[in-house]
Amino acid sequence: MEYSIIARARRRLRLWWILNRRHTRRQLGTLEDWKMRAVFWLGALTVGLVIQGFAWLSEESFSLFEHAHSKYPYAFLVITPLGLMAIVWLMNRLAKASRGSGIPQVLLVHKQSYHWLRGPFLSLPVAILKVLLTCAALLLGATVGREGPSVHVGAALMYQFGHWAKLKQKQIESSLIVAGGAAGVSAAFNAPLAGIVFAIEELQQSMEARTTGTLIMAIILSGVVVLMFAGHYSYFGVPDVTAMPFEDYPFIIAASVVCGLLGGLFSFFLVEGSRAVAPLVRARPMRVAMVIGVVLALMGLVSGGATMGSGYVEAKALLAQQAEGSWWTAFGRILATMLTYFSGIPGGIFSPSLAAGAELGASMTSLFPNVQATALILVGMASYFAGVVQRPITAFVIVLELTGNNHDILPALMVSALAATVVSKLVMPQPVYHVLAQDLVRSWEHLLKSKQDDEVASNTSSTTDK
Repeated sequence: MEYSIIARARRRLRLWWILNRRHTRRQLGTLEDWKMRAVFWLGALTVGLVIQGFAWLSEESFSLFEHAHSKYPYAFLVITPLGLMAIVWLMNRLAKASRGSGIPQVLLVHKQSYHWLRGPFLSLPVAILKVLLTCAALLLGATVGREGPSVHVGAALMYQFGHWAKLKQKQIESSLIVAGGAAGVSAAFNAPLAGIVFAIEELQQSMEARTTGTLIMAIILSGVVVLMFAGHYSYFGVPDVTAMPFEDYPFIIAASVVCGLLGGLFSFFLVEGSRAVAPLVRARPMRVAMVIGVVLALMGLVSGGATMGSGYVEAKALLAQQAEGSWWTAFGRILATMLTYFSGIPGGIFSPSLAAGAELGASMTSLFPNVQATALILVGMASYFAGVVQRPITAFVIVLELTGNNHDILPALMVSALAATVVSKLVMPQPVYHVLAQDLVRSWEHLLKSKQDDEVASNTSSTTDK
């Protein structure tokens, strides 16, 4: 009797130990789980470090351009065309996947149906060339930004870390790509919330609970690196702006409608123009680059360099009330951004679009003299950018974070971004990055065809052997 009681107690104790051990292991995770976490964390730190270096290099490149252009503006009638030709030649010879913004590439490879493009689009040579050629474009005065390329580079680095670690779960690759792209935005702008919103609204469009934690941790770690090297700063400074009274909102909505319509038209002509120029770019890439380079240099000569570069300096000066807006500069920057994209060189449209929106908002101060000038500039940035990308939450969050997180202006930014997106869809039904991604995949379908041919040949060979 006594023996049976002791035996039962032993069995219960042993059963409790086994169950508790399994529960603890389930909480701590397997070795594969920890390897996945290490990949995310180490990859995010690396993304932050690389993007911070990219930011420094791009700023130095544009500073050199400004110094040279102020002394020898006419020299760029030769330097810009020849430089664009050199960039196009290097890109076509070394890594064609580095062309353009980089966000369409990330959108494509995030989808499982285009997993066959992850290798060529997210390779290390592509990421390295993306950084170097974008900085070279800024050095020459091309109208590009570094934020879209930062998304591409961040996604490529995270993907490569997962590839090197040989993670067993294939679906983790998509999470790595999204986390890398979001960390790239966060590190480029020093705006972690913008990185999260961009990932959800643009890259992922939905967020699964199991990937939320890793995504946020990746963004935090990349931001830590930026804080270590650059400190806490607002991308466009901290403008002096107060809450908008209710009676100003009709003027804000009117300005947002104009900027949203212009943003939608920009996206429409960017897509249609890219399609029209594509055959010529494939047949005569150097000539196209030379002609566009000459036009960009002439526009820069007429505007005193205001239409060249990312527009960061001009937008910051407008927000600080150190410069006045100009309709000519606004439309010139819009045209220059479009032409630069047509050339196919690496470079994004984030910063140029924000700068063009700032110019538009500053130009409207004469139409609405009773509205705060700084508030109109911020509304112009949010609404024009929302009109271009048709992502209203991303638009107002980015503008809010890039200008010091002044929540007094938040309601006006939300209204302007929403109104601009609605108007933009009237002329551009689909978001521009998704349309560009669909167009991009057509030029790489030969890889899928060759892959399918290899599979057919392999199946035929195995059937013959049998």
